[in-house]
Amino acid sequence: MDKKIQTYHIIGGGVSGLSAAKFIKQKNAKAHVIIYEAASHAGGRCYSFYSPKLQRDIDNATHVILGANKECRKLLQAKDFHKKISFWKNDKIHTSPWLELPLILRSIFNTNAQDVSSCLIKSLIFKLFPFLSFQTKMYYSHGDLSKNLINPLKKYADEIRYGWVLKSYESQDNKISSLLFNKDNVKINDNDIVISALDAHNYHKIFNGPKFDFNTIINIFYRTSIELTLPQNIPFIGLSDAVADWVFINKDVVCVTISDANEINFSDDELARKVWQEIRQINHIQAAFLPPYQIIKYKRATIRQDEKNQSLRTNFHHPDFSNFQVIGDWIMKDYPCCLEAAIKSAKKI
Repeated sequence: MDKKIQTYHIIGGGVSGLSAAKFIKQKNAKAHVIIYEAASHAGGRCYSFYSPKLQRDIDNATHVILGANKECRKLLQAKDFHKKISFWKNDKIHTSPWLELPLILRSIFNTNAQDVSSCLIKSLIFKLFPFLSFQTKMYYSHGDLSKNLINPLKKYADEIRYGWVLKSYESQDNKISSLLFNKDNVKINDNDIVISALDAHNYHKIFNGPKFDFNTIINIFYRTSIELTLPQNIPFIGLSDAVADWVFINKDVVCVTISDANEINFSDDELARKVWQEIRQINHIQAAFLPPYQIIKYKRATIRQDEKNQSLRTNFHHPDFSNFQVIGDWIMKDYPCCLEAAIKSAKKI
């Protein structure tokens, strides 16, 4: 390889790392981009896979994108946005988000509404204003995250090395000189750039970054014998005062999201049964049997977005290396931890 060609070494193949590859190539088509991903797939917490248990393609988590998420909308290869958001409360359906602020804040920030940092709430209001339908319209993934978001981004990387786990690094003359992976050590040339797209937990372990508290998100997927419908044929619904927060319909797969789930201690079977009962109550139908299900839990889904952890984002710092940059949703102090923040962080490169 020509030594004059600049190589970008991106540690982490999640949305921020993949987006960085695209933005780098847009600025310099001749740049060589290598992504090192610890897992066997790209996307981080945002990808699709075939579930042998359900015999369907599902997302590792149902992801929601708002119309206000401009950067994410530009990259998403899907147009199926819904302008009407419905909620289930006191055995009735309504469409007033203002009556469901605790649910909405918990869903956006993965943090109890009463604990969410006030500056984050102000930032959210500013970004959603004006509160028009094109700003608040909503898209949710249908087992197609990889197809519509991850795969189109992967093509911008010259190499993606799967199963490469960063263990440590070496530095010299205020630069990172080597990356020490489980599979091999990678020498960093003078002209090269190292970009950390690690999540907050792994960044703390490797680069001694801030130590955050984290909150859990639980996702449940049920495969039904026939397509389940919700009242008025709405495609998704938010639930008040229930274990489940959101129910999404994807043909014969029912997808459930539970945010801020640290305190949920049911067994998988108990949890699946409780939530299935809630889903059937929406249609006033007795839950006669439990369909096949799959539960996916992320104990460190996002940092807890309260005042304490927000202050760590505000005071974020990284090793002072001239060839090193840090990206990821967790460094974006004015944004919730989400796909939009991950992409915007990458765009700063």
